[in-house]
Amino acid sequence: MIIAVLMGTPVFQNSFAHQRALYSINGKNYLMEVETTNEPVAVDDKTSVEITVVSPNMTTPMDPEANGTQPITGLEDSLKVDIQAGNKTLTSNLDPAFGELGVYESQTYYPTIPTTYSFRVYGDINGTQFNDTFACNPVLGEDAPPDNSTIKISNEVERKALTGGLDCPDYRVGFPEPYISQHELAKSLNQSQT
Repeated sequence: MIIAVLMGTPVFQNSFAHQRALYSINGKNYLMEVETTNEPVAVDDKTSVEITVVSPNMTTPMDPEANGTQPITGLEDSLKVDIQAGNKTLTSNLDPAFGELGVYESQTYYPTIPTTYSFRVYGDINGTQFNDTFACNPVLGEDAPPDNSTIKISNEVERKALTGGLDCPDYRVGFPEPYISQHELAKSLNQSQT
């Protein structure tokens, strides 16, 4: 039954620029959805990482809004997220989203170059150390194919399914003049001074 439901999940992945992973953590099922706010994200746009964690309805385990899902609260005290680009890392606490149980937000950041961004979520869930990474896909973005294989993350954590994808930040479209990113502007100024 679960396999049939998981096979039908591409409908979700084509509709949203979110990545969802179904985990078994210390014997209990959790659905985690990771997205960036202000989608699609462009260079120099304000954004943050938003993470939703629920106890899923196992009839439709990849749907965080299905009837019977239960939000997992209190993770702001035990989880963090590393926002990674190249060899740079920004570590952020997670704060509960206003008025949304089970939803957590990182601090605000501004992507300065169009590259692959990864979001490492780590800490304690259900008395178990959790550590997994979600990454934007510069080629496929939200059209990344689902992965229904079981992946052992650690002794007490297994990922049972992964659907959806995240778009990487891209350059803004400037109108009526071309947009020059802050990074390109600073690089140009530094070159003119040498």
